[in-house]
Amino acid sequence: MTTEQLKAGGQSWSYGMKLCIDSASVPTYNPVTDYLDSCPPWDGHDHIGDLARRVPTDYEQWQPFFHRWMLAMVAQATGRCTDHGNAVVPMLIGQQGTRKTTFCKMILPRELRDYFMDDVKMDNAEQVERVLGRMWLVCIDEYNSKTVREQAKIKRLLTEKDVQVRRMRSDQYTLTPRMASFIATTNEQQPLCDPTGSRRYLCAEVSGIIDTDSPLDHRQLYAQALHELEQGHPWHFTKDEEEAIVAHNSHYQLRTAADELLTACFRPAEVCKETLVPATDILRVLQQQLKGTTLTMHQLIEALRSQHFHYGAQQGRHGWYATRTEAESQ
Repeated sequence: MTTEQLKAGGQSWSYGMKLCIDSASVPTYNPVTDYLDSCPPWDGHDHIGDLARRVPTDYEQWQPFFHRWMLAMVAQATGRCTDHGNAVVPMLIGQQGTRKTTFCKMILPRELRDYFMDDVKMDNAEQVERVLGRMWLVCIDEYNSKTVREQAKIKRLLTEKDVQVRRMRSDQYTLTPRMASFIATTNEQQPLCDPTGSRRYLCAEVSGIIDTDSPLDHRQLYAQALHELEQGHPWHFTKDEEEAIVAHNSHYQLRTAADELLTACFRPAEVCKETLVPATDILRVLQQQLKGTTLTMHQLIEALRSQHFHYGAQQGRHGWYATRTEAESQ
């Protein structure tokens, strides 16, 4: 900018240009909120529902839950999410060639495609912070390729509402409101590794080719979201809805060898003294079935938690409420 001004006969230098840009004379510009402010009044048609129905899936709650996520995405960008970030991630599960990533990209209008990112390097903490503050939609493409450590980082990022961002060529960090929401794709049928974080994902198994060719009226799409937010429509999920999501996602939870062996030998039981079994006893029974394979106490505890066994203590005894299965007893 300074060079262009000098060519035009001006006498300003880069320092003066920086002072002008950072001053109150130049208003703050946010291309995302500027686009949203330019949307016309909503015409009353369910454009968000039409977008959700482009995804062929047998998941009955996909449309209403995707609708809720879209509202959260707009609420995140407009600063309505003050307590926590948009912590839910739609996850499209299907074979290659079903246009999952193309669908994710078309959620944003062409004017804002620069604020779409199809992946983020979780091992670069500084880049992650910048992405949260500058991008509007981040697609975690091929989610199953992420390591367990990276998936744990994603889980932590989902709840952040503010991020620390360092300006270029500066050692100072500024607190910036988070703008980014997340969506994910995968070819793996069991992509979820952490059962404690499964309520964060809306897993929808794609049963055909997603329609990405039909025209989409983005301004009316976001006009609907803005109208519904102004009318007080909720953009978060209730506790009952989260429990329903967890139950649905159990089909997409990765089951380890410890999970399979545990459920073959034990099942969760009612809370009573007779069903309180020490973890060491459970481990001994499973090791007898392993025949040469090592099972650690840590793996057992993870399996007990993932399979919804309850931990308790009665009369000085500690253990898990479990009973032997009929197959194991025989």
